[in-house]
Amino acid sequence: MKPKDGIRKIFDNVSAPLLLIDRNYVVVEANRAAHSYHGLTGAEIVGRPCFASTHDSDEPCWRSGEIACPVKEAFESRKRVRAIHKHRIGDRVVVEEIVATPLDEGAGEIDYVVEEFRDVTELLELREGILPICASCKKIRSVDGSWLRIEAYIHEHTGADFSHSLCPECFRQQYPE
Repeated sequence: MKPKDGIRKIFDNVSAPLLLIDRNYVVVEANRAAHSYHGLTGAEIVGRPCFASTHDSDEPCWRSGEIACPVKEAFESRKRVRAIHKHRIGDRVVVEEIVATPLDEGAGEIDYVVEEFRDVTELLELREGILPICASCKKIRSVDGSWLRIEAYIHEHTGADFSHSLCPECFRQQYPE
């Protein structure tokens, strides 16, 4: 087996959907998992801008100002970037953790970023995209019907812990002197 064939075999056998994206935001490679995950053939992904495949858009996701693009940030920062995005896949909306890893060879510009997708919709129990939240105390109703403080809900579903502080606006309201 030639080294290139071996790399292709590894790439295609990684279970996470992966896209290899160039500086022009064009997908130059997609593994088999990406094809089945996005429900697109190689020809429908490779050679097209990443935002056309993942957002079904004619312009980059970051241009709208509503969403941070992990691929753009990885090119600029030369560091791995994580983000949470909502994408439409077929007839459903999924919440994804996206990891964008620059392929940094140490000199010059970054030429490529590997974008990896993880569907976290089920993990966050966001199947419908709406969480029932109390208008007064801000507790969240879980699937079993119990009401949890937002910190407890997020901790239970992600393992994240919180530290508490006051934003500048609340600080001024609480301590006007």
